[in-house]
Amino acid sequence: MCGIFGQLHPTIADPALIHRMARRLAHRGPDGYGIHHDGVLAFGAGRLAIIDLGAPAGAIFNEDRCVSVVFNGEIYNYKALRAELEQLGHVFATKTDTEVIVHGYEAWGVDMLTRLRGMFALGVWDQAKARLLLARDRLGEKPLYYTRLDSGELLFASEAKALFEHPGVIRGVNHAALPAYLTLGYVPPPLTLFAGIEKLCPGQYLISEHGALRKGLYWQPTVDTSHAPEYPEAVKLVRAKLIETVEAQMMSDVPIGAFLSGGVDSSAVVAIMAQATGQPVQTFTVGYEADAGTQYDKKFNQDVEYAAEVSRALKTKHHLIKLKANDGGVLASLVTRLIYMLDEPITDATAILNAYVSALARINRIPVLLSGDGGDELFAGYNHYAMDQVLDRYLSIPRVLRASVLTPLLERLNGPHFENARKLAKKSHSTDPARRYLEWLRWLEPERGAELLAQPEGGFEAVAALLRPVLAEPRRATFTDRIAYADLRLRLPEYWNCRVDKMCMAMSIESRAPLQDYQLAELALTLPLNYKLRDGRTKAVFKDALRGLVPESVLKRSKWGFNPPTSRWMRTLLRPLVEQTLTRERVEAAGVFRYDVVQRLIREHIHEEKYEMHALWTVLIFHLWHAQYIDGSIAPQPITADEVYAG
Repeated sequence: MCGIFGQLHPTIADPALIHRMARRLAHRGPDGYGIHHDGVLAFGAGRLAIIDLGAPAGAIFNEDRCVSVVFNGEIYNYKALRAELEQLGHVFATKTDTEVIVHGYEAWGVDMLTRLRGMFALGVWDQAKARLLLARDRLGEKPLYYTRLDSGELLFASEAKALFEHPGVIRGVNHAALPAYLTLGYVPPPLTLFAGIEKLCPGQYLISEHGALRKGLYWQPTVDTSHAPEYPEAVKLVRAKLIETVEAQMMSDVPIGAFLSGGVDSSAVVAIMAQATGQPVQTFTVGYEADAGTQYDKKFNQDVEYAAEVSRALKTKHHLIKLKANDGGVLASLVTRLIYMLDEPITDATAILNAYVSALARINRIPVLLSGDGGDELFAGYNHYAMDQVLDRYLSIPRVLRASVLTPLLERLNGPHFENARKLAKKSHSTDPARRYLEWLRWLEPERGAELLAQPEGGFEAVAALLRPVLAEPRRATFTDRIAYADLRLRLPEYWNCRVDKMCMAMSIESRAPLQDYQLAELALTLPLNYKLRDGRTKAVFKDALRGLVPESVLKRSKWGFNPPTSRWMRTLLRPLVEQTLTRERVEAAGVFRYDVVQRLIREHIHEEKYEMHALWTVLIFHLWHAQYIDGSIAPQPITADEVYAG
């Protein structure tokens, strides 16, 4: 099951609404859908058949049909759970992993969630108690949106677009979420950019019973390095858990493949898959049409070269798709339609690349892809972690010495070799935890966001209120650990996973992320930072665990971003889209951004007076979203794998 949706009504639910929601999310369930109506409740699920291909679409029931579930995701330990439940006397009607949820709920109640190992968004209906349970997986691979109407109705869906099938759901902008969107590039839960619509946090459940709502966390990551094993033992544990996790997530009754960028994480997943099957793994990569050896080719086709090298070493069956470089109309249409498929505007332009590579897999009839997402957050793979560790050392120097001698000296040093030192000196002034986090991971400076908004909505303090509680959780950890923890709790689920889920599902592809297995995450969170950032290396314990599995050249490779040429596109292929979308009429009608500032961004960036890619892209994405979801000036058009592949 790959898309869920439902309505809990105070008196009588509307099955016609559920049918409309199902059709709106048809891309998530290309193999059909089913709905269940039980008086006050109507819900359903679309099906992308992966496990037990003969199982029905829609709700799955217990023996007497008093408990039912709609489910999006995979439960990787379902066979062990099934055996345990059968020992308790439960009788199964299907072979699907979904059915362990209803019998598990019968046996263990809400604690059933703690036993599930997988990715999921689910809704369980307990008819006897008139209780609806909604839940999201621990690391947020799968999204779940909901809204409570004045009528007392509760609506939920895997994608927010389905909620608008109810005429009572108002189309409006949540202005309180704008500072987060501008500063972070995404909106952390429970907020969304839709007024009145919220989303569950990773590891969270919501229960509606007799008109009352209550939420709770059934899992939360905990940083505790007090009982860390010795480094050599940690390497062995990481290797064993990694192999076990990837192999567990290879369960499927249909062909599976993998994203391959040629980096450490995706190469590790592919290597373990190849070892487990003894057969060539189907791997998929995206690149750009470019003349070989040009600066454009060298900058944006690194993944193509790296992936090809890894494919040769691991003997995969490799597939490559390249974006055309000369058709702005096709690209503009694609960007517009993909923003609709995303639901929420996210400033991460790599969503476009996810769509292309997922379309390639669909065309090749591979409906399941494993990815390497999550490894950087768990094992300190991003460069800003290493830089923050250096900043910690700099801050350990007495403040008087830093203020009077070192910082002024570093700020005066010239030349590219001193750029990082100057950055550290500047960042050392940030003592607020939220400000320090944003020094590394802001999309726009909070002050830039306030400048853009027609009516500033809280600026830095609004974003800080979302960040500070999360940054405070790992109380015994270094600040670098806190940054990684916040990335794991917020950025990974809402910036990375959101676009991967939405883009893959738009192409009717299921994506799985073995490195986000909660048991692997719990192991990683017991390891001290000096196991991850060690001897000048990032992800040291992870890379050492991979020796002999992946090519040595991959382990030594510097991290390379998976980014499209967004800045260049806005100056060339997407320039007409920018100018047609950000007119005075559209900007002033939306009433969110100051038209004079938007016009300045267009002028400065397109004419190369100033680099304003981040701000201009953010405004463009917002207005394309607003036009399709809020004011209806652009008619939404879903997009298929065939259309993306042809483009």
